[in-house]
Amino acid sequence: MDFARAFPAATTLSVPRELLADIRDARLAKLLAGEIDEAEYESDMRAARLSAYRRLSDDGLYEPHAIPADFAHGSVLVSTAIVLGLIGGSTSHVSLRAELDLEAPAGLSGAAAPVAGSVRPGRLFDLRAEAHDEEGIDVRPVLAGPASVIRAFAPGIADDAAGQGWVDVLASAYSEVLRLLAADGTVWVQIDERFGEPGEPGDAVGQLAGRVWEIIANLEVDAARPRIFAVGAPHGTAVEAVLVETAEAAEQCGDAKAVLGLGDDPEAATAALISVGAQFRTAVAGTAEEARAAVLRLVMG
Repeated sequence: MDFARAFPAATTLSVPRELLADIRDARLAKLLAGEIDEAEYESDMRAARLSAYRRLSDDGLYEPHAIPADFAHGSVLVSTAIVLGLIGGSTSHVSLRAELDLEAPAGLSGAAAPVAGSVRPGRLFDLRAEAHDEEGIDVRPVLAGPASVIRAFAPGIADDAAGQGWVDVLASAYSEVLRLLAADGTVWVQIDERFGEPGEPGDAVGQLAGRVWEIIANLEVDAARPRIFAVGAPHGTAVEAVLVETAEAAEQCGDAKAVLGLGDDPEAATAALISVGAQFRTAVAGTAEEARAAVLRLVMG
């Protein structure tokens, strides 16, 4: 096995918010009050991210790709829309204030599919580079999934021509971002549907997003896209790793590696996943302390 490309034995779905929230709120207040400028804000947040990665690594998340680079100045949905070229039109730069949701983003309105500009994966490149160059840590980029994006920016959309327009735009944008990430050396990317309002099973957004998932999952892995860790993807999506909640769900994952959500009883959940012969097991933890305990359980058996 190429361990440098394997999914880690223990991970967390996001950098625990408590590691960044306080300093972000404090620096944002200073930015709005005019006490610091945007460059100082960016510098302070970069230092906070690196400190969080260091702490998580020291607490057990030391394998490549174990730590997700899920940082967003404001909404992960807005940040993803910027990366996909849905916000900002043809401009090459989107302001920090747009990222912070302090001003209305241009380029998205109603159910009509947006006219997408060029994708902007530069933020994802920078997050990977700073962690590797400063801390020697290989993080995995995080994008909000297509269902989360559609529900946020086109609520109430139907599975009609306008809906298919969103499918076409999103499939093209995600595919291009993933291609550029793979070319930049990204091995794993997390595409996460936990953001925004949850939908009902079988609703129009789920149907539309399912088509986007199918298109990006069918891209050639390691060449046209990185390996995908899917959180909340439609059942049966042919990606390399998926988050599941039960051992029974893990058994139905097919070729995908099953990443188990540990819930309230990590030891029992891990044992249940092993007992059904799942191809892969991991511990998904919400805090650094839980992650460290999960690593020790897996290593020590």
